Amino acid sequence: MGGVLSACGEKPLAMTFDLKREEPVRHASAAPSEVSGSAPAAIPPGLKAHASTVRARRGQTLALTLDGSEAAFVVQSGALMLHLTLPDELRQVVAILYPGDVFRTAFAPPAAAAHLSAVSAGEVLRFRWSALARLVASEPEVARYFEDAVAGQTARQAIHMMAVGRFDCRQRVATFLVELVLRTGVRAPCGGVAFEMPLSRTDMADYLGLNADTLSRTMSRLRASGLLSHPDRHRALVRDFEALAALTPAAPSLIALHGETPAGRAL
Repeated sequence: MGGVLSACGEKPLAMTFDLKREEPVRHASAAPSEVSGSAPAAIPPGLKAHASTVRARRGQTLALTLDGSEAAFVVQSGALMLHLTLPDELRQVVAILYPGDVFRTAFAPPAAAAHLSAVSAGEVLRFRWSALARLVASEPEVARYFEDAVAGQTARQAIHMMAVGRFDCRQRVATFLVELVLRTGVRAPCGGVAFEMPLSRTDMADYLGLNADTLSRTMSRLRASGLLSHPDRHRALVRDFEALAALTPAAPSLIALHGETPAGRAL
């Protein structure tokens, strides 16, 4: 197979970062303004007016159908996790949804037990898919929002597939932490960036394709280096975002998708 699943040592084509290097690679051929991607757009008022709001608790599972019909969701705050269980009881966390992300039942593969769970408290807009499809067809602002949200999520999923398929354990962890910082981080009064750590250790290991012990050792090394600290169970602090970003070749792509660094500097 080509691309991210090619054999070791075979150079993938058309990638935006160099797998042979751990520091971010910036391409001289593209100016920052030419990089595709931007910060998540505000949810259109036309969407909110037609939705029911679910105030999800951490750990709450959201039904993927609504009165037997296909459902759709837009994350307004908090974060959701999509995980699948196959007939042989293998479980896999396959996606994390952040504010602004969209999801419909058909995004989950058939013949797999799919579960959408809140990994942090927040609000989710819920629709019948048929009603949302009518909005997408009739309101250009809603259509553009939905298309842009799906495009951004697809790009992030491609980065995640690359990380799990080709990165070493430190690069995988750094890739996920960079994404968390970009999506949930705020500048801390003491310096650095505070951000949410919504997944349990087991779920994070599952999402990154690592065993729990390997994940623990990798996180311990990041803490021992002084780069990362944990003020509490679901929060973390990165002292130097640039140093964290330097640990993963995916950082430039993630930053371009988000549109800015945690310090608010546009790329």
